[in-house]
Amino acid sequence: QVPHLACLRAPARARLGAGAMAPPSSESEDKAPPVPITKWTPAFEAVLKQICVDYEGQDPKVRDGMATGMRRLFEKPFQVELGHLSACRGRTGTAPGPMSTEDAQRVIFFPQLVDMQVYVDAFGLLTPEGTARREKLMKFKLLCIFYTLHRKDGALVDRFMHCGGLESLCDMVGDDSDSADIIRSQAVELLMELLEPQMQLPVASSPRQAHLHHQIWRCLRCRAFWQNFARIIADPAERFPRSHENCTRIIAGAIGWMRPEERCIPEALAPPDVSEAADAIRAYLGGSKGIRPDIRGIAEDLLEELTVGLKMKEDPLQGEALQDAREDLFEDEAVRRESSAHAWQALRRLGNDAFNKGLIWPAEAAYGLALQEGGTQLPDHEASLILSNRSLMLLKAGHPADAARS
Repeated sequence: QVPHLACLRAPARARLGAGAMAPPSSESEDKAPPVPITKWTPAFEAVLKQICVDYEGQDPKVRDGMATGMRRLFEKPFQVELGHLSACRGRTGTAPGPMSTEDAQRVIFFPQLVDMQVYVDAFGLLTPEGTARREKLMKFKLLCIFYTLHRKDGALVDRFMHCGGLESLCDMVGDDSDSADIIRSQAVELLMELLEPQMQLPVASSPRQAHLHHQIWRCLRCRAFWQNFARIIADPAERFPRSHENCTRIIAGAIGWMRPEERCIPEALAPPDVSEAADAIRAYLGGSKGIRPDIRGIAEDLLEELTVGLKMKEDPLQGEALQDAREDLFEDEAVRRESSAHAWQALRRLGNDAFNKGLIWPAEAAYGLALQEGGTQLPDHEASLILSNRSLMLLKAGHPADAARS
């Protein structure tokens, strides 16, 4: 029996309406010529089905609009902007200029672990509306895809966090352009989802876990975290559902996690400037009459601690230990092996899911890609199982001779 992929509920979509989830469109994109068929084209229908599954039961116009937007993104996947990001990062073998259409499609719809750095870099871009509209559009669409689809992949989320994704989401929370409320809502929800399980583990059990705690520590100390959440709380209007409540909870959780243990010396560095957050909480308590009692209690305790002054624990990973952990995580050969292993497993799951949804040819394509992308990291016995699944797809499609050769 072929297993289903687990589909997580997207609360922001349900609260704000599915139409808000569609990535922003650009008139200039419609003028570009269609792109040629790539190796990802047959399997794209399987990915599109996963994206649209949360829209079943919604207004058909909304569902069809999302599907149309995703197809346009697949055809015109920001090759120039993604190529510039890769060149700036200085990736080995990356020449200046646009990324190939095939590579750009992979980054957006079939990302490997190494591609998570692209997402982190994109979310951290400064994108003034007047001078970087295309870059802003790209990072909004990447966040939409990450929120809708890629956050369901634990390996991608893990790599995203190791690459500095938490800090980059704090940057996204600060985008105050007219069309950014849904983007800010998604970024806040992602931060809550990614931080909560890590904050329940006060002590790291491995160097890899310690590096995640290091990234959390960096996130909770960064200026963007305190400034951007404070501005949402200080805004008299609810810019998105439960914006004040969720941001208050995040700050309270951050202070609790950063508080040093008993008998531990606080860090010597000066704590971040939290005066704006204190003013925001004070204004929230004074101006909002409909605050739930439990949230009011959290906000009052938070204001007291912010006013007295924060004491924060030291970075959980420093010096040689940090350097060793980063070498283990980001050494080129190790990353290549881990990325290839993830690729074949993710594509096999995609094939399984497509088969369960009755998408025979997309399933066959996904299995073929799993064999191709896995390389030497694909064990022989797993390759045999994938080949068997692929042959089954060919049989169901009425191609017994091809199934026998496969």
